[in-house]
Parts: sequence; C-alpha cells; structure tokens
Amino acid sequence: MRLFASVAIAAALLAGPALAADPMASAYGNTVVIVYGDGTTVNLYVNEDGTYTGSSPAGESAGTWAISGGQTCFTQSSPEPTPPSCSKTVNKNVGDSWQGEGQGGAPVTISIQAGR
Repeated sequence: MRLFASVAIAAALLAGPALAADPMASAYGNTVVIVYGDGTTVNLYVNEDGTYTGSSPAGESAGTWAISGGQTCFTQSSPEPTPPSCSKTVNKNVGDSWQGEGQGGAPVTISIQAGR
C-alpha cells in the first residue's frame, strides 16, 4: 500500500518550469525519491509517454499519469488496478528536495534526483 500512497505524493510534485508546454519534463529520465520517516524509500520513474513505474521494498508497480485542469493524476495498473490519485501540479526540478505528506498524513521527504 505504501507504493500506491507514494504515487499520490508524486502527483503533487512533478512539474518543471523549463518547458511550460510539458510540466513533467523535469521528471523524465530521472528518479523521484520519496523517503518515509521510518526510512522506507520509494523510487518513481516518470516516462514521457504517460506511463510510470515504481519500486519499493513492498515490490514494483506500474501505471499511467495525465495532467488535466491543473491536477496531475497517477493511475496504477499493476500489480493491481487502483483508482486515480490526483493532486495539484506544482513546480519542482532536478535537485529539489521538500517535505510532503504520505499515507495517513505521515511526513515524507521528496526529491528529484538526476538519472535513474
């Protein structure tokens, strides 16, 4: 469940001002890292074709993402389908690190790291 919750967090964090036509550009080819207070780390890999994959100690996930009306939504298709998880799209770039909320409001640290 933590991997799905992390996808929800990612929905709120990915948008780069570098290419206004494509606010997700800062995530392509890079790693979105979400670290929970207990040290659990989730890595998300956002692809330009509207897909993503993720990995955590709980396993792997995959799905699609889309932006509409200022919201970025991630929809997990594997290992089991889940409803879309949407959050406001905000500006973040490679090298940025910030605090967010994870599952149940738990504090997390989110960053975008260069490379995969």
